[in-house]
Amino acid sequence: MASKAFKAIIVGGGPVGLTAAHSLSRANLDFVVLEQRPKVVLDAGSNLVLLPIGLRVLSQLGLLPAIEAVSSPMDKFRRIDHNSKDIGDTLWFTHFKDNHGAYPRVISRHDLMQIIHDGLPAEAQAKLLPNKKVVGVSTGPDGVTVTCTDGTTYTGTIVVGADGAHSTVRRQMRSEALQGPTATEVNEEKPFLTTYRSLWVRFPTVAPIKPGDASETHGHNCTLQLFAGKDTSVIGIYERMEKPTREGARYGEADELAFVERWGHLPVIKGGMTIKEAYTNRTQAGMVNLEEGILSRWSWDRVVLAGDAAHKFTPSTGAGCNTGLVDIVVLANELFHAFRAVRVAENNPEAFPGKEPILAAFNEYQQARFETVRDGMKGASEATGAATWSDATHRFVDRYVLSRPSLVKLFANRTAADVAKTPVFAYIEGDADQMVGKFPWAYPMKVVAP
Repeated sequence: MASKAFKAIIVGGGPVGLTAAHSLSRANLDFVVLEQRPKVVLDAGSNLVLLPIGLRVLSQLGLLPAIEAVSSPMDKFRRIDHNSKDIGDTLWFTHFKDNHGAYPRVISRHDLMQIIHDGLPAEAQAKLLPNKKVVGVSTGPDGVTVTCTDGTTYTGTIVVGADGAHSTVRRQMRSEALQGPTATEVNEEKPFLTTYRSLWVRFPTVAPIKPGDASETHGHNCTLQLFAGKDTSVIGIYERMEKPTREGARYGEADELAFVERWGHLPVIKGGMTIKEAYTNRTQAGMVNLEEGILSRWSWDRVVLAGDAAHKFTPSTGAGCNTGLVDIVVLANELFHAFRAVRVAENNPEAFPGKEPILAAFNEYQQARFETVRDGMKGASEATGAATWSDATHRFVDRYVLSRPSLVKLFANRTAADVAKTPVFAYIEGDADQMVGKFPWAYPMKVVAP
């Protein structure tokens, strides 16, 4: 028997959480978003790279024109070593354009968040609640309850944990699972391994850096990526740690200064500034660990995880945020199928699925995503290993394989067919697909009937 009400509690108001809000709003389903920060849209965080798979999701939500207005397309990576010597440009981004119809675009986290937020209708925006730090998640036969530090509680049908690598929902999910009958199915307490730490720095875009520039500096134990926007640029510097760890870390300004002391001499771009100069002129900066890993279970009972809460990549391929957006697409589609099945079976367009169909949808979601996410995580790790010359093989590949355009094109074309299998929302109608390349998308967008 279908339940009489459905409500999703989304924990985490980042790009993945707000995309989940869009997916539910478009399905006319009730939800609330709980965000621990004082505002949902903050001027904080590093820049993000939107790949064609992520751009397609945002395009289907009607957000692509706004994205294009405040982001910069990138056609290639310029690559130099620690001594500012050329080691060969890579044309990955040009191959994305040829194969899938769009260049990757660099955008500030603030601008992306503002666009996704403003794309929601007013009644949906009213369901985005800041200053809601979650401390408890408990499931029951009829629903789930979420408790916040301010004493408020929220009840619903499911919880979607989109609260990042240090997910509170994931910890609460594990605690619930430990009380169940099959402890062997419980995720590890510390599922992610950290091999690299990162300092990111935002600074004004000034010559010789131009909007749209993408550059990498490679060498032993340290690499950096530059992404230049119209007004500001961001560098992410990735340092191989002395020993991998599963322990978390909090860094302060003293740690940043020590990091700059170690690597401040490295060039950000050929003929341009150094890391130290960028840091001196910073408008924002931060230092974090770069966790890597993928959970064996993405859901437990009425709780399901998406994005960095379920899997974490190094940033080298720019795939992290995009992967989270596609997670929401697949999860939303599986829930849509569950809703459609019960409404057809009961001949009732207002019916909602019960617990078992929802849990089955969660399982189908993980099965549909697991191998693709695992391969993406491995690719990101290999890219960071090559850029930091972690061993002789990685150094050889970086200097003498990835510098050859014909081989890069071969690699891009070998993965293009799998990329083209990335799904879009099965139930959202919109304009015709604007991204058309040599590899047709396996799942075309649903176009509004004329």
